[in-house]
Amino acid sequence: MPQPLYSPLPNACPARGQAPVAWMEELPSDLVGLVVAPVSFAVEQEHEIAADRSLGLDAEGQACFCAFRYVQTALRSDDDEIFYEAPVYAETVTAWRLPDNRWLASHKVINRFGAGAVIPRLSLSRGMPR
Repeated sequence: MPQPLYSPLPNACPARGQAPVAWMEELPSDLVGLVVAPVSFAVEQEHEIAADRSLGLDAEGQACFCAFRYVQTALRSDDDEIFYEAPVYAETVTAWRLPDNRWLASHKVINRFGAGAVIPRLSLSRGMPR
């Protein structure tokens, strides 16, 4: 059974019928007060691959947070007898709406697991990432 790619944190909000979404997990700490906070979430999980999509809504029902996460795996073996799935590629896009309706987006791509930390690329856009 696939597991959610989010981890519950103390600053999390409840999703509809699911575990809390840690929507501030990737938000730089100096920007916490500058984004519109969600009051509810819609979380969709893909059941055939390790992927999920979360959409946070503000008090007026408008999108103010979104996250897309995807992990691609491949079969690996250390001895050509026992095979296991290992991650080979991961991509995440996490975005928060600012009060002026621009979106702050964090985009991470991991091509080489175990090769060190990945620094997110932050950008501003006029619309929510799709």
